[in-house]
Amino acid sequence: MNKLQSSLVIVLVLAGLVVGAKAFLAPKKDPVNLQEARAKGDPGAKVKIVEFIDFQCPACAYGVKYLKTFFDQHPNDIYLQVRYFPLTNMHHHAMTSALYSECAARQGKFWALDDLMIPQQAQWAQLISPEPVFQAMAVQAGINIDQLNACLASDDARKVINDEKSLGQSMGISSTPTYFINGKMVVGTKSLQDELKTYFPG
Repeated sequence: MNKLQSSLVIVLVLAGLVVGAKAFLAPKKDPVNLQEARAKGDPGAKVKIVEFIDFQCPACAYGVKYLKTFFDQHPNDIYLQVRYFPLTNMHHHAMTSALYSECAARQGKFWALDDLMIPQQAQWAQLISPEPVFQAMAVQAGINIDQLNACLASDDARKVINDEKSLGQSMGISSTPTYFINGKMVVGTKSLQDELKTYFPG
């Protein structure tokens, strides 16, 4: 190898090291942004609600319906974020429904699936397996099924759900729905309604 070739090799190696270093040091982009995927409203709104939910919980379904109506009436005054708290000891499909919701969220379709899943809760909750129904809902919501199934087969979505439930337990949550309204813990839809009246007395 002559001097010219040796110099060229050194330059290429150094260039490769620089590119590699930049790639290594570059900030990693989180593919799942919780605030964007499972939240709606203005982050600067006067009322911030964090909802811990079990999608098979009948009281949660009622709470979702109530909050949707309330949110429609006050779209600029509420920031709502949803977190998972599946009561797997009580509801056989709690984890499955949460997994479908999380995998939908990763495609920006959390609310689209939520709008289909919650109103039909009473029907799919009675099934031995709700997955065919969830798959049909996913298609209706415009979710990429191949990406959905890959997500469902991975451990990552389940970890997110379990981590959020553990977080909820550490905050004193034992039942659903549980809400945190501007940091105040509120349990049940009736308490949610009463608390929101303090912000919106009319």
